[in-house]
Amino acid sequence: MSKQVPFLLKIQLGSALFVLFSASAMGQQNDWLIVPGRRLGPLNANTTRADLDRIFGKSDVQDQSLDGGEGPEPATVVFPKTPDAALAIFWQDNRMDRVMICYQHEAGPCKWHTQNRVSLGTNLQQLETLNGRAFQIENWGYDLGGNISSWRRGKLEAIFGSRLVLSVYFQKTPQDFTSRQRTLLNEIDRHKRKPLSTDAAVRELDPTVTRMELIFTGKD
Repeated sequence: MSKQVPFLLKIQLGSALFVLFSASAMGQQNDWLIVPGRRLGPLNANTTRADLDRIFGKSDVQDQSLDGGEGPEPATVVFPKTPDAALAIFWQDNRMDRVMICYQHEAGPCKWHTQNRVSLGTNLQQLETLNGRAFQIENWGYDLGGNISSWRRGKLEAIFGSRLVLSVYFQKTPQDFTSRQRTLLNEIDRHKRKPLSTDAAVRELDPTVTRMELIFTGKD
């Protein structure tokens, strides 16, 4: 009996080391880094649905029907119970088409970030500093409202291109605006043009990044 104890201990120790090594390897694989045109943590354009189970574990991967902007679409959610990490992956011909990052967690925080630390909650001034100049925003009030439509040949245009779509929105809904804030929003709408991040009304409303969508298919 005494000779069996070391053997059992070896088995238990081996199992513990395997779990520890697996967790460590997973931590090294997933660095939460968004690299537009290349990867999203351990995911890239060639990642398959089966790969997701292997990378993250089946318990953290769920197939669902989600609204992709034009009605329900088949999708896969990674980390569905962890809002600051959740990914909603939409597929095209069995390949990743686009990924909504920190899905349905507009207020942030979000673990995913770019090399220059852009993530949910990044404000206009931070984006302008990184871009080196003002950028253009789709007017709020319709489906694409708040999307950054042009970096106007700034530094982020080369880094993000059309691969990382950012949307900026206000820290509270227009229904909760003060009368002054509602006036500013109406002023933006009255001009009937896409506002710039430097516009006085936009500055005062102080929108922040509330949506990040990484595009894997198509071209810049």
